[in-house]
Amino acid sequence: MQILGNRVLVSRLEEEAKEGFQTVDVVDSFIYKGMIEQVGEDLFAFKGMSTTSPFIETGLQVGQKVIFAKYSPDTQEIEHGGQKMKIVNIDDILAIL
Repeated sequence: MQILGNRVLVSRLEEEAKEGFQTVDVVDSFIYKGMIEQVGEDLFAFKGMSTTSPFIETGLQVGQKVIFAKYSPDTQEIEHGGQKMKIVNIDDILAIL
């Protein structure tokens, strides 16, 4: 599978279970943490650059941990290799961890 356009394939990172009474931060209910598995070919900085190159104009690289928007009309959930993943538009990536 090859991700197209300005999208990235992200696997969700599971949150660590915490013991005791928990309060939910409103901000945390609208974001996910994940790891970049693949980047779309439109994210490369230089024309003619190979799609296997790790240098991307956004600074995103395979293996980086990111925070992305949980509820977005552009985000699609898929199952790939037995694991649930998200195809996320670059505009929905909020931060690099």
